[in-house]
Amino acid sequence: MNMYKVEIKNMLKSLIIWTIIMTGIITLFMSMFPSMSTSGMSEIVKAKMDAIPEAMRKSFGLENAVDFSDLLQYFAYCAQYILIGNCIYAAILGINSLIKEESEGTIEFLYAQPISRVKIVMIKMFSTFTILCIFNIIIFLVTMLFFQIFKKEGYEYIGQLIFMYKGMFLAQFVFWAIGFALSTILPKVSLATPTALTIFFTSYLLGIFSTIIEKLEWMKYLSPVQYVMPNELLKSKGVIDTSYIIILFIVIIIAIVFTFYKYKNKDLKL
Repeated sequence: MNMYKVEIKNMLKSLIIWTIIMTGIITLFMSMFPSMSTSGMSEIVKAKMDAIPEAMRKSFGLENAVDFSDLLQYFAYCAQYILIGNCIYAAILGINSLIKEESEGTIEFLYAQPISRVKIVMIKMFSTFTILCIFNIIIFLVTMLFFQIFKKEGYEYIGQLIFMYKGMFLAQFVFWAIGFALSTILPKVSLATPTALTIFFTSYLLGIFSTIIEKLEWMKYLSPVQYVMPNELLKSKGVIDTSYIIILFIVIIIAIVFTFYKYKNKDLKL
């Protein structure tokens, strides 16, 4: 069995666990849509939202009125929480990738194979990216299933749903790449998940601060999630600001280049 297949096999358990978790979250949110879509409930929710301070509403993407009786608008609001889970999983995939071999003592076995460090990184990246793609496809199909169940006849949603998921995947790609870069400098695998959570939530909180404190608006550039908020993507029909896209790809490229350079020159614990 080649290294790529071994990597895929080793990640299947985490893929299944995270898929179940995120499917459960989607199921929970979507199961509430029928009650949220009734006129009485919509009015109650609107009244509650209006009572929340404007700064707080902005931090949760509610600065503009959300029509919870509309399936796409309702999902776009819920999808920001799905985005959080997806980005955390992407970061964990990346950050566990290279440090795992050193911590578990399997790097010596890898070194016994006729394979270069560059190829090790390439295979690790390809395998984790494959898992991330499978994960997103499953989550997307689960979401589509609920849309099919709850949509009204003639309701168009596929294009807008694809826009949202493409944006969310781009944010995951960033955290995946950052995770790989961090994987080359962490001393042990036990620090991987805490570091991934710290990196994500730090950037996420910076994004929130940028929306509620005018002087800190510049912090939004440090929060990939803010670039692809589902409710904003729905309003813009999937159009992401060009400057955001450039920043995201610069971060991705720097992280990937750093990963190859650092791992190639690293003193590994054999």
